[in-house]
Amino acid sequence: MISLTSKPKRHTTSLSDLWPAGLAAAGMLVVSAGLYALSVPSETEGKLAAMEAQLKSLQASARAPGDVQAFPAGSVCGGKLFAGYKDQLGLALGGSGLEVTALDIAPPQATDTRSPLQAYAVSIKASGQYEAMVNGLNGLSKFRPTLFLDSVSVRNKTDAVELDLKGRVFCR
Repeated sequence: MISLTSKPKRHTTSLSDLWPAGLAAAGMLVVSAGLYALSVPSETEGKLAAMEAQLKSLQASARAPGDVQAFPAGSVCGGKLFAGYKDQLGLALGGSGLEVTALDIAPPQATDTRSPLQAYAVSIKASGQYEAMVNGLNGLSKFRPTLFLDSVSVRNKTDAVELDLKGRVFCR
């Protein structure tokens, strides 16, 4: 039976009932702070400083006037591109083990810089083993005058890779 005269009982929360909930909340905060500290790599500051320095260097290069002094020594040929450049380029790639299927050097075109630079467009297609391609690209990086790469495409075939490279050689 239900009595209509009885009053419902009120549940009161005492301070001693809140301790476990407060302790759990504080524990979660400590664990969260610890996990955050572990998630941030310790070398982040150094990497960020190195990236900012590299960015400043790139921005300075982009603002360079575009004259011959902006290029490293040996990277720009004097006068016209010498006649044997194409043959030597083919020999350098062939010597790395690549089979050169096409090597074209277009006539020079004037550049839009303050100095009278001319750009020779170079197009290379080659195939061979992956190691030979890596060695060939390494050899090109040391070749003078420098071949500045615009695009490099490497397609993997079953037993070899195909290299399709486009770039420019600059001359004064």
